[in-house]
Amino acid sequence: MKASFLSIGFLFLIASAPACSNQKKAAETSQTSEQQEMEVTGEIVKIENGKDGYMATVKDSDNKNYVVTISIVNLQKSGGTYKQFQTGEHIWAKGTFWKDDSGQIYITAKDIKSVK
Repeated sequence: MKASFLSIGFLFLIASAPACSNQKKAAETSQTSEQQEMEVTGEIVKIENGKDGYMATVKDSDNKNYVVTISIVNLQKSGGTYKQFQTGEHIWAKGTFWKDDSGQIYITAKDIKSVK
């Protein structure tokens, strides 16, 4: 009887081992994506309003465009302050980013500031 309990316990331990490794891998992936942040400084050339913020297309000094998502929720989570900017204004934005298939860079702003 003692041997059957040990066998069941051993099988349970083996079966749960892959679940632990998947959780560790997910945590490592999450940490890696958090480290991929980008900053952009430039002029807002286009604004698309959304439900809880807007997307601003920012053109930098090299004439490269970045689409910056400026959201009330995302800025509050990261300790930033939401502000509604207008086209023609110059801003600095920092946040996590990703690229689409065409190479367009999208930044989810964690911090934004007006630049003079």
